[in-house]
Amino acid sequence: MRISTALSLFLFCFSSALADSASGDSKKLYKPKDAECTITSPYSENFFDLNKLKRTPGAAPPQMDWQVKGLDYGANFSINICAPVLADTSKVEGIDEAGRANVGAYYEKNGTIYSIGSVSTTPQFRGRKLILAYENGSPCPNAPELRKAALMSLMCDHEQFHKPSIAFVGQFNDCAYFFEVRTAAACPTLNQAQALGPGAVFGAIMGVFVLVYLIGGIFYQRTVMHARGWRQIPHYHAWAATLNFFWVRLFVAPILFILRILSFITCGRLGSSGRRSTSIRRSSSSIEQAGWKRHDEWA
Repeated sequence: MRISTALSLFLFCFSSALADSASGDSKKLYKPKDAECTITSPYSENFFDLNKLKRTPGAAPPQMDWQVKGLDYGANFSINICAPVLADTSKVEGIDEAGRANVGAYYEKNGTIYSIGSVSTTPQFRGRKLILAYENGSPCPNAPELRKAALMSLMCDHEQFHKPSIAFVGQFNDCAYFFEVRTAAACPTLNQAQALGPGAVFGAIMGVFVLVYLIGGIFYQRTVMHARGWRQIPHYHAWAATLNFFWVRLFVAPILFILRILSFITCGRLGSSGRRSTSIRRSSSSIEQAGWKRHDEWA
């Protein structure tokens, strides 16, 4: 018994290590692509979902773009995250008609609307900093060949659960704009698309348990008890008795019951109950003997 217990423990540890190694190798070979506005950290494998920050048209109650005070810049900013702004952008400076539909952030100054970047749905990591970059905005005033851009640094803040706290950090030559976004959406969460449910986890544990039980039991029965054939199965007599129980209750007993009913109906119609009852009883007894014979073979 001690040998069986030690062997089972060894096989369990070995199978667990093998499963972990296989899962690790599969993760290295295949990494699923993140959905829009989500990202998995390449350093910690944490999952981040920024879709909660997205403002969408037709929502109830109606939503508006996130408003950010420009402080000493002299203009306020309107920003949407991972989606175009909801405000009218038909008069944005220096953007063609197709680009105006994808404006992700803008500001209005001296009666002119300037885009500071087209929408992006792919967050990135710069080191361990989670950022979202908008590019291809309105032309820069001091370098018309360049386009305005916005860079947002997203920071985890569990207190900012319902709405983010967006602060304007600064700008460079009226061309590059920097923002800090504090929000609970920037905190790591569980990837629901890749996470295993409770049923899958329980099934995996039970599968490993059954595998260890069979391999360890067969090895013990074969090497220690010198069993051969079906008797190598662990607890063979218990399993045989269980299978025989279900065989008799689910197959033999219903067949006997049907045969008795048929004998009663047939004998009542033909008026020859003696002879037909005798033949049916013989058939029933033969089936019973076959069932118990199968039980003896299993035992």
